[in-house]
Amino acid sequence: MSFQISRLSPVALAAWSCCAALAQAQTQTIEITADKERYQPALTQAATRSAVPVEQVPQSIVSIPRSVIEDQGSKTVSDALRNVSNVNEIDPRDSNNVGFKIRGFNAAMVVDGVSVPGWFQNQESLVGVQQMDVIKGPAGGLYGSGQAIGNYSTVGGTIAVTTKDPVAKASREVGVKLGNFGRRNAHVDLNQPINEAWAFRVNGEHDRSDSETQGVFFRKSALNPSLSWSPDAKTKVVIKARMLDNTTVDYSGLPRASASATEPSAGVGRSTFVTATGLPDTTQKARGLNVQWTQVLNNDWTLKALAAHNTAEVDQRGVFPFPYGSESQYGSGFGSNVVLSGARLWEKLTSNTVQLSLATTIQSGKALHRISLGLDRDETRDDGFMAFANMPFVMTDLTGNVRPAWGEPAVPAAANQQQNRSTSTVVYVQDQVQVGSWHLHGSLRHTRTEAKDLYADWGINNQSTNNKVTPRFGAVFDASDVVSFFGGYSQMSRVPFGSLFSVAPKMEEAEQKELGLRIKGWQGLSATAALFDIQRKNAAVADPANPGFSVQTGVQQAKGLDVDVRWQASPSLAWIAAYTHQTAEITQDTNAAWVGKRLFNVPEQTLRVAARYDVRQGEWRGLGLGLGASHRSNLAGDTSNTFLMPAVTLWDAQASYKRGDIQYSASISNLLNKQYYAPMAYFGGGQVVPGLPRSLVVGISTKF
Repeated sequence: MSFQISRLSPVALAAWSCCAALAQAQTQTIEITADKERYQPALTQAATRSAVPVEQVPQSIVSIPRSVIEDQGSKTVSDALRNVSNVNEIDPRDSNNVGFKIRGFNAAMVVDGVSVPGWFQNQESLVGVQQMDVIKGPAGGLYGSGQAIGNYSTVGGTIAVTTKDPVAKASREVGVKLGNFGRRNAHVDLNQPINEAWAFRVNGEHDRSDSETQGVFFRKSALNPSLSWSPDAKTKVVIKARMLDNTTVDYSGLPRASASATEPSAGVGRSTFVTATGLPDTTQKARGLNVQWTQVLNNDWTLKALAAHNTAEVDQRGVFPFPYGSESQYGSGFGSNVVLSGARLWEKLTSNTVQLSLATTIQSGKALHRISLGLDRDETRDDGFMAFANMPFVMTDLTGNVRPAWGEPAVPAAANQQQNRSTSTVVYVQDQVQVGSWHLHGSLRHTRTEAKDLYADWGINNQSTNNKVTPRFGAVFDASDVVSFFGGYSQMSRVPFGSLFSVAPKMEEAEQKELGLRIKGWQGLSATAALFDIQRKNAAVADPANPGFSVQTGVQQAKGLDVDVRWQASPSLAWIAAYTHQTAEITQDTNAAWVGKRLFNVPEQTLRVAARYDVRQGEWRGLGLGLGASHRSNLAGDTSNTFLMPAVTLWDAQASYKRGDIQYSASISNLLNKQYYAPMAYFGGGQVVPGLPRSLVVGISTKF
């Protein structure tokens, strides 16, 4: 494995050196009597699909427990994930069109073990989330459901969301929140045991807010009922339903003055909405049912079974400058005078998932083996169409108030212009071995996919069958009770969807090499620092012989350093820190001018520092105060790197006060009201979006 350490910044080198130096420190343990390891869960199932201590996994994995979400007043998934190194942020106005990236590449989102369909990861409701585990690198492809149509690939990693289970102890929470930009939120979480074997839980929220952009709003409704049955210590069945509705309007950002400009054209204000009068709402509806059964068969074997059915329906109507963020023979996408175009995208995604696994523990001499083997099967459907709006194709001055009228496009006669089908069958075997100070990991996964792509308007009817075996192996060495080193290698493969191919696509592939260091429990400190190198192969790039089509000849690479720190400095004071330094670039493409260019919207450096102080004793007991800062370096605004958006640092603050069963809270994002712009991911970049202004949210809730 080749890492170019010399290319790291002095800050990165200092961070790595400090972490390595701790390996020489003497073991010292201190007891924290309140909220010990508050921000660092002891176990994770996300990386290996078996409950193991995080420090035994030979791969970077960072957890966001419920306590972080509540302490920082996170409103979106992106708000919560800013506490993890090397995860991109998503503007709520861009959430219709972009997913999360980890280490520069797309990441899949898995909810309760299933890759639920729907291209709107940042629209997920946080009300029922218990924990989010961020698995960095393509080994997240251990999940067979990572093949599902309608979710992003696992090249960069996996965001594994675990929702709240019904539990044996009754609890109830209700609350409301209010804020500027018309923020109104009501939420509830009710958990009720029925008897010794049965428990019921339901949580949900209704949230509404406007935005700085005039006419852009967000509405969210979520309802998550669940039921658990545990007649004895050997059996547990959990049934969870999921209903999520999002309503907004499509927003395409603001045009720039020229190809190299980093701000909107003169006269186009931050709050300008590039739209048509009468633009209908964009709606997203997700429904799901998830059944999980865990059965201890005997002293040696445990069976786990999962069955899930999920649907997502998207009806998106949008207006955008044509050509978007570029120049062509049809006119200019720059400046305040633009030609506006409109389109409707309708898509319905359906997935059915079955997972079966067996796990056992075997002692063989001095080696302890945790062996698991399993079968995953996913069947997914993707039906959709795109139709262009009947709008006046005329020049529009965005500095004025006159806009063309929206003309609803006719639904095509063959409504399902796009018909994609995918069946994925995965078998895997995994062995985690503990021998003295060593924790060894090895797994093999065989994936068989049968895919059909039908795009009637483009004359595409591709069918393909692929088989691929992908390995994953690594080791952890415990240098002391608190310091360990790890290294690992992993691969993933996935049939790409969403691009037009003249011939049936082959599997996209990715591999990761990683070396890292962990600290666990040293002076209340837990940390992970890792050097990584990810290479993505068979990426879809433009076909020079067939405009509008793609070929799989692209290669991209990201390598660098991630550092994630959780420090319980005292029973009252907790710290979070996350740092990234990386190089993410195109190494092979049909467009030779793009080779060596930075990956779009991927920063070379990010830094997050946050502190939380909770008063435990005395007159002000129950008071909590938080302060955080997030920094990112400049961003490539498009694939050709014609413009770079400037670096930015943002501050946030939180306060809460608990008295009895009632808690009052307040959170402020962009505390100093920094004015800045970021790249818009709509249509792959080219426009800009004004950064979110200062936002204040206050709330009151009660638990009883």
